[in-house]
Parts: sequence; structure tokens; C-alpha cells
Amino acid sequence: MPLRKSLPYFTALAAAGVLTLSACGDGDGAEDDAAPEAPEVSVDEELAALLPADIAEAGVVSIGVEAEYPPGEYLDDDGETVLGFNVDLVTAALNKLGLEVEWVPANFDSIIIGVDSGNYDLGASSFTITEERMEAVNMVSYFSSGTQWFGLAGNPEGVDPDNACGMRIAVQTGTTHDTDIEARSDACVEAGEEAITIEKFQNQPLATSSVVSGLNDASLADLPTSLFALQETGDQLEFIDDQYSAAPYGVITPKDDAEMAEALAAGFNAIIEDGTYGNVLEEWGIEVGAVEASEVNPSVDE
Repeated sequence: MPLRKSLPYFTALAAAGVLTLSACGDGDGAEDDAAPEAPEVSVDEELAALLPADIAEAGVVSIGVEAEYPPGEYLDDDGETVLGFNVDLVTAALNKLGLEVEWVPANFDSIIIGVDSGNYDLGASSFTITEERMEAVNMVSYFSSGTQWFGLAGNPEGVDPDNACGMRIAVQTGTTHDTDIEARSDACVEAGEEAITIEKFQNQPLATSSVVSGLNDASLADLPTSLFALQETGDQLEFIDDQYSAAPYGVITPKDDAEMAEALAAGFNAIIEDGTYGNVLEEWGIEVGAVEASEVNPSVDE
């Protein structure tokens, strides 16, 4: 699938909770194929003083990222530059602290270990904040998204997320969706039904492609990524039911580095206050995921 996509991806939920798609430009220019430009951010010296001394002295942080989860994070046409709305939000918060950013592509399920072991200073890759993850690392909230199922247009296999027993479901390994579908399959077996056949992929575009080809009946991913899949494949896919379990995304910092986590939360709150945050969400068409404030290790419902 091409990864450089016209924007916006979706607009805010209506009061009734119905998701509506917004137009993707006039369709007659190269501008429609480009991601929004990253925002320019002025440094707040007072906030920069909150940084750990070693990070402040280095002036740059490395961030582990699984760059195959559009539109949150993905590779540009050059195969090296990491783009995405998460990239813009996290970069803006760190720039506010006077830091430059080095995005380091990695496998999703290796990033938390990489941060914990010191291979990366931070991790940012559409990580949903969970209690389990917060046992290993700190997580700094900055966005919110729920889970959305999708399948072939018309749902020819009659997939029901609440009764997917015996179905073939594709998922990206190591994600909260992986955990979700495993639990659903276990429930099927406990009820005396056929287990869900779960095919796990290293990245979501591969999982999506398996649904388009008919190999699997459906997939589930974060709402922005599911919508991206629908738009990239024309009329071949459609949503199945509504999103559920909306929860915050979090940037990962080492568990023993509360100072960095607090500084990053301050950076996010600064760009929320000065309007940069809202501008990024608007440019990407993802206002629906806005949070009022960034927190370190927020309470989450599981």
C-alpha cells in the first residue's frame, strides 16, 4: 500500500457519536498526496530546565518507532524519513523543550525492551497506555483512540466482533489488539465454540492486505489506522460496528527516569496551551483524539 496519503483522515465525532469522513482535497494536485508540514515550535527555556542533565546536554533524543502504522507513523517515499501525526505531536513537544529528535525504526514488540535497556531514550509508536506497560516503563499521555474492526465491503462473512468464533482474524503482533483477539478466542473455547483463527503480522499494512485478499475475514486496529486502511483500498473495505475501548496513547520513558517523563508532559501541555497541538490535529484531521492535558502514568480502565 502507498503510505503517503492525502489528508485529513477523519473529522471529529458528531454529538451523536457518529464518525463522518471528510473530503481529501480537490483531487487534482500533488499537494493532496503530501502529509502536513511539521509545525515550527519555539523553545520554552523554563520548561527546558526541567530536563535531566544528560538529555539537556546531548540536545537530542532517540525514539524507537515501528514506522509501518499509518497515519500515526510511517516511512516517507525516501524509505528513511518517518512521518505521521504521532511523529508531529511528539516532535513538537520535544522541540518545545529544546530537543532535536532522531526517529529509529524498530519492531513494535521490541521498543519497550529497547527503552528499558537504553537502546532508545524514548519510545513512541501509537502505544496504548495499559497498566501492564506502566509496570515496565513510564507512559506520558498525549492522544486518545479506540479499537475499530474492519472487513470486506458488505461484510460477506458476517463478522461480529462480539461473536467471532470460528472466524479468521488478522492482527498486528504485540499490540493491545493482539491481546484483545486472544481473549475473545479464549472466551469462544470456554463457551464450547470454535476458537478464532488468529493470524499475526509484524505490521498492520500486512494484516490489512490479508483481509483485502480474502485470506482473513477481518482485522482490528486503532481507529485512525483502520480509517486509513479504508481510504487506501477504495471501496474494498468497511467498518464493522463502532470503535470501543478508547484509551490514551503514551510516549514511553524509562521507569527510573521520572524527570524525563514529567518534562515531556510539560512539553505536551505547553503545545496544547499555545495551540500547536490543536493545529497538528486539525492538519491531520484527527481532532476526535484530542486530550485536554498530558499526564504521566494516568489511570486507565481495563
